[in-house]
Amino acid sequence: MPITDWRNLGCAGLMASAAGVFAVAATSSASELAFPGAEGYGAGATGWRGGTLIAVTSLAADGPGSLRDCAERAGPRVCIFRVAGTIRLREPIMVQSSVYIAGQTAPGDGIQIRNNESTHSPLIVKDASDVVVRFLKLRPGPSRRKSSTIDALTVENSTRVYLGNLSLMFASDETFAVHVSRAVASDITLADSILAYSLDRSNHPDGKHSKGALICSDTGEPSENECGRISLIRNLFAHHRDRNPDVKATSLGPVEIVNNIFYNPISQFGEFYDLLGDARIAYVGNLALAGPSTNARAAAAVELFDRVPGSDIAIAAEGNAARTCGGGDSIPVLDPIAESLQSAQPIALTVTPRPVADLLGELPESLGDALPGGAHRDRLDQRVLDDLANCSGKVINRPSDIDGWTDIAAASALPDSDGDLLPDEWEAGRPALDPGRADDPWQDGDGDGLSEIETWLAELAGDL
Repeated sequence: MPITDWRNLGCAGLMASAAGVFAVAATSSASELAFPGAEGYGAGATGWRGGTLIAVTSLAADGPGSLRDCAERAGPRVCIFRVAGTIRLREPIMVQSSVYIAGQTAPGDGIQIRNNESTHSPLIVKDASDVVVRFLKLRPGPSRRKSSTIDALTVENSTRVYLGNLSLMFASDETFAVHVSRAVASDITLADSILAYSLDRSNHPDGKHSKGALICSDTGEPSENECGRISLIRNLFAHHRDRNPDVKATSLGPVEIVNNIFYNPISQFGEFYDLLGDARIAYVGNLALAGPSTNARAAAAVELFDRVPGSDIAIAAEGNAARTCGGGDSIPVLDPIAESLQSAQPIALTVTPRPVADLLGELPESLGDALPGGAHRDRLDQRVLDDLANCSGKVINRPSDIDGWTDIAAASALPDSDGDLLPDEWEAGRPALDPGRADDPWQDGDGDGLSEIETWLAELAGDL
């Protein structure tokens, strides 16, 4: 049975209660991970390793030194930011395979990406593999004409994708979407991110359309598509009408939803469907909180829809909690259909869950685009966290309802005398490196299994 009274639940209680429903898969070796501590089905996105280091030196939408110039190239590469500020787009950046977009390298308050007349997501990972995107603020905003395709971030027909520490806001369609169109979408992680303030009465053709995440939407016949092995880990969903999240899948593999906080939907928390094929969903250690915008329609944390004859759907739910914010009344975790279709077979997780009682105390500090010590944290992410802490905030219709985008000031990157994109002061502290000599950044000077560039990226992100 789901656990709805979580206040006295410790780690041992969580693991014991869940033991019959899930097991934790074996841990991968460091060389198989995109970075130290990478988790979820997308943790193996390593195809960028050994590639070209490319400096992002311009906030222009395209051209030399732009993020687009790096993200849309072919071949293994790492995008390293030497600028801070806002990038405005007239068309989406189409992220190609074998890339690490290392937003943690941006100086100052980081990088914010928004639309300027575009009618699509600012960042689209399509027909790609081995993609890592971390520490960015993706906040498109509405276009002047109606559009049904403005997500904050879209992944389509792609595999081995790791998305982490992102701030996703101001979408007028889904905030985050995984789509499959006559192909395969699999081995994808979204972790440690803030998904908030999607726009309700905005420019979507369907009218009211404030949405959280849509996992395995599809184009074509169900038999043409495979979608699964997707991880949603330690994210905060706040202020969406519904789809918190909306999930489908196929027999390719499960979708795991572990240690997320779902706060203040209007009408629905999670919606799980069998419309694409056999779906197995692990829902473990999550906290659902009704807030000021939530109405009586949001009657359970998970609603399950068994609609297609011949398609099986099963949920493994343990260690979750659901209630009104501010210490209010409990809400059922599972609706009656979900209760009746709980999985009798274990679903192996890729991550060891935290106790749900610890989420409000532990997650906020590291969620969204926030580096260790607080760099990159801006007022919009902080506002969402304050809403969560104070049982406040609401679903919005336009960015101006919360004073619009952050004004991110220009900032200078640290000196790099030899042009190898490793800062002088960091090289000076590494015995194998010299800030006056452009050594190979892919060498492993201390023999710890990580190259110099990977060590620097991991230290910036707080991975080590």
